Amino acid sequence: MAYEEAYKGQRDLAEIEAMRKKGEAFTVEVPDVTSEEMRKEPLVKNPVDEEGLKALIAATPYRVGVGREGARPSGRTYYQMRADHAACVDSLLYAMPEDVLEKMGVVYAGESQAMGDMESYRRHPDLGRRLSEAAKEVVLQKCKKNPTVQVILSNGLSGYAIERYAPDVLKAMTDGLEAAGIDVGTPVYVNRGRVGLLNEIGELLNATVCVMLIGERPGLIVSDALSIYSGYMQRWEPLTTDGNRDNICQISKRGKDPLEAAAEDVALIKDYLEYKCSGVALSEKKRGN
Repeated sequence: MAYEEAYKGQRDLAEIEAMRKKGEAFTVEVPDVTSEEMRKEPLVKNPVDEEGLKALIAATPYRVGVGREGARPSGRTYYQMRADHAACVDSLLYAMPEDVLEKMGVVYAGESQAMGDMESYRRHPDLGRRLSEAAKEVVLQKCKKNPTVQVILSNGLSGYAIERYAPDVLKAMTDGLEAAGIDVGTPVYVNRGRVGLLNEIGELLNATVCVMLIGERPGLIVSDALSIYSGYMQRWEPLTTDGNRDNICQISKRGKDPLEAAAEDVALIKDYLEYKCSGVALSEKKRGN
């Protein structure tokens, strides 16, 4: 039965329709609680040192001086946390479009053995360390064999990290290595990879050095941080682990500058080739141990 037929109240249908149209035109301006201005405003009521509190808030991205409403956080703080959590989820689920990777000059290999399933990827980290059979074929067909340096990219746990920072890091790193006369292989992207792909692809292509740009686990302060993992002769046999690698982390607008991170990794790669090792062994050799 239609609404008009069911309605038995005191108002006529014309009046109801007029009220409906008036309601459609009604709008409310809601301030953006995630803006920098709103984040930096002290919410503590009657602070002893208001200027000191403002200086403290300005000095850190963390939630300080947010105040309370009774036993609960203030409404603004609550909504900011909800917005930041949503940004984490968005970044976690984001997969890089193939056309964007193509513009970066990166080969899209396909899936790790997690096969793009987030539940499997999170519950079984080992699946992210290995390429699917289809991805192996792509890597072997499209990537240069025996490179001095092989670059691997993966969204990992933060797709936005790759989209926002990997292009600058990759270009700066490639330019720096080529300027030093160091051979760079074909950069390749794997969906839902783990750091252990350094071993998998290093072994497949017989790369001397492997570098991985991967999205970090997102947090409520930084949801799009990028990490660089790199190491010398990354292989399954003999097994190389995190102790044989170096990490540059928190590459983001609130962390380390992408170009600075790229320069640091180029310097590390030069050390790898000079000392023939990486990670803990490199630190010990440079100390003379």
